[in-house]
Amino acid sequence: MTARDWMFVLLANTLLTLGAIGVYHVLASDRQTKLAVVDLATVYREKEQQFSKLIADENATEADRKKAVAAAQEFAKTLPAALATLSEECGCVVLLGNAVASRTAQVADLTPLLRAKVGM
Repeated sequence: MTARDWMFVLLANTLLTLGAIGVYHVLASDRQTKLAVVDLATVYREKEQQFSKLIADENATEADRKKAVAAAQEFAKTLPAALATLSEECGCVVLLGNAVASRTAQVADLTPLLRAKVGM
């Protein structure tokens, strides 16, 4: 083999390797785990304050208090379901906001969506 043949083989191998790396990059980028966060503590605290105001109101009747308790029980049922649907809708892993040490542009904040799902 001549030097020219070796250069051709080297060039062909380089192009094939770069092509394989490019194909891998395109295919593997779709399978990366996507992350999102929710500030569950804030949502829970806000809802808790709403219920506390309704129950502690001096002008509230017993019926109003029963409605507040029923609303709290409904919230307790809808919250886990809302969290489960968040993960399905975004196709991502949903973490608590305080579990993420450093948020980047790739980590979406789904707290407003969670608030909408639980009626806030």
